[in-house]
Amino acid sequence: MAAGACGTVGEETNEVAATDLSEIMPEGLFEALENVANPPADPAPDPAQGESLAEEIYETLVPAQADNEQELSEEELLRLRDEAFVDFSRCIRDEGFPDFPDIDSSQIVDQASFLRAMQEAGVSFTQPGLAPALQTCASVFSELIALAPQQDTNVQQVEQEENAVAFSQCMRDQGLDDFPDPDFGQYPNTGFPGQGDGDGGGVTPEIQAALRVCLPVFGGAEPNEAAAPPTPDDPTPAAQVTASSPQSTSNAQSSVTSTQAPQPAGEGSTPAPGPTVSASVLRDTEELNTAEVVRRDLIDTEEFSGTLGYGDPEALHTNTSGVVTGRLPTEGDVLGVGDVLFEVNSYPVVLLRGERPMYRPFERDMEEGPDVEQLEQALADMRLPGYEDMTIDEDFTRVTEDLVEEWQNRLGVEKTGVIDMGFVVFIEAPIRISSVNVIEGQTISAQAAAFTITGQDQEIVSNLDPADAEIVNRLDRVEVELPDGRVTPGAVAEVARVATRLTNPQTGAPGDPTIEVIIVLLDGEASARFDAAPVDWTITKEVTPNALVVPASALIATVDGGFSVEVVQEGATTLVPVEVGTFVDAFVEITGGDLEVGDLVRIP
Repeated sequence: MAAGACGTVGEETNEVAATDLSEIMPEGLFEALENVANPPADPAPDPAQGESLAEEIYETLVPAQADNEQELSEEELLRLRDEAFVDFSRCIRDEGFPDFPDIDSSQIVDQASFLRAMQEAGVSFTQPGLAPALQTCASVFSELIALAPQQDTNVQQVEQEENAVAFSQCMRDQGLDDFPDPDFGQYPNTGFPGQGDGDGGGVTPEIQAALRVCLPVFGGAEPNEAAAPPTPDDPTPAAQVTASSPQSTSNAQSSVTSTQAPQPAGEGSTPAPGPTVSASVLRDTEELNTAEVVRRDLIDTEEFSGTLGYGDPEALHTNTSGVVTGRLPTEGDVLGVGDVLFEVNSYPVVLLRGERPMYRPFERDMEEGPDVEQLEQALADMRLPGYEDMTIDEDFTRVTEDLVEEWQNRLGVEKTGVIDMGFVVFIEAPIRISSVNVIEGQTISAQAAAFTITGQDQEIVSNLDPADAEIVNRLDRVEVELPDGRVTPGAVAEVARVATRLTNPQTGAPGDPTIEVIIVLLDGEASARFDAAPVDWTITKEVTPNALVVPASALIATVDGGFSVEVVQEGATTLVPVEVGTFVDAFVEITGGDLEVGDLVRIP
């Protein structure tokens, strides 16, 4: 977007005075739009570096720990581009424009369509203070365009030239009959001549008014007819707008543009409480998009992602040796105390309750030890006949031997009173078979890990930024969204106290520090159809009960750093200063100002 010459008729001659567009736009706006419309071209990547443009942009926009792809599909590029546009809008809001809308990136393929999308979203380029925000946030724009579907350069050139011609015609339609057509021979990129030789002294209110209407045409959008000054013979009576300060009426979120000229005070006249504008600018208030001021609970939430599964599989060592003869479980089976794990040498390997692994055979007159006490407790838990006569201690007695024989009789094996090494596996809780690593007929050694196992209950594992983890506490309730769209309750089971760095599986490089959070589902059946899946979960951060709220899009930023809303009443609109509190989703809490439940506020 090069500077163009605005034609104005001089006071004493009929010559056209050349005026630099950058001088008549609001301060800084020309440079900002120049950076957005024509970002500096990056040097072509060196082929010897072995990296494509997509890979460079991917590394710029995606955190290192997620860098596990060599090439990006078109779908992934579009997703990254959409996320980057959201970040661009958030940046503008952080720069002092909280009502700046999210830009729809679906139709953006070049700079012109980007400017057009901003205009369609309700952005006024003449809004005070917007220029520095654009300067700050437009630095990523060249990367956004690189991620967009590529358009033929000839098509782009034609569009830019058509926009330049349309801009000139629009300026003439606004009464600047001498505004020049673009000279494409001199400026093939934008079509406008270079810097004018005037010093800006010829700038008139007519030029400023025309620019407010025609500036969007640079981006290919329609002229902003709402910003046009009223015609002298407009029969519609003026509607009054009361503002917190005269400057606040220029905010982009209001279509109100003050055009009141100073009037001589007549005798007995009553001063108006604020500037007035034509109802044709405000439009018919019955046609305005409005929302009602209401009271409601504001619930501030935070959403995180995680992985649903059964936890990391662990090897199960049985210390059993021999030939696998059958009764193997299948993946996904859940086995508990008393179940047969598998059969070796035609003898069942049985699960019993205990935390100490078996490390020697059990037999009468064996050396005392805690493993004997653990076996006796397991036998007592099975309520075998005669268990009441057994003293549960570290001594394997005749009573213990009798109970072992009774148990062997129930298993259908020879009653020896002896449990050979590896034919009991102690577990603390039911286990889920994650994988079976042996087959029938295979000879296994005591050191073999015949199975990998997990816990029987599903859990969600999330790795959070330490700053985000501060809002999560053990036993907090959460809402979990499953892959099929169903939402089910969960609870925080564990929040790690030590931050760790996940290793990039592709490069081996450590990532950023994270805190591991474990969440369990309160309805175990809700996720039964998924063995593993990515999920999202939401936690409530804050609740503001019975808050007076309006849609956040109704806020109008004022030049003094505050906010107003445009209240619609009796065919007119009034700017009412307000104080704001919590922003939650699309709503904001009103903590101060002359607003009441039932008032109607305009939504731009």
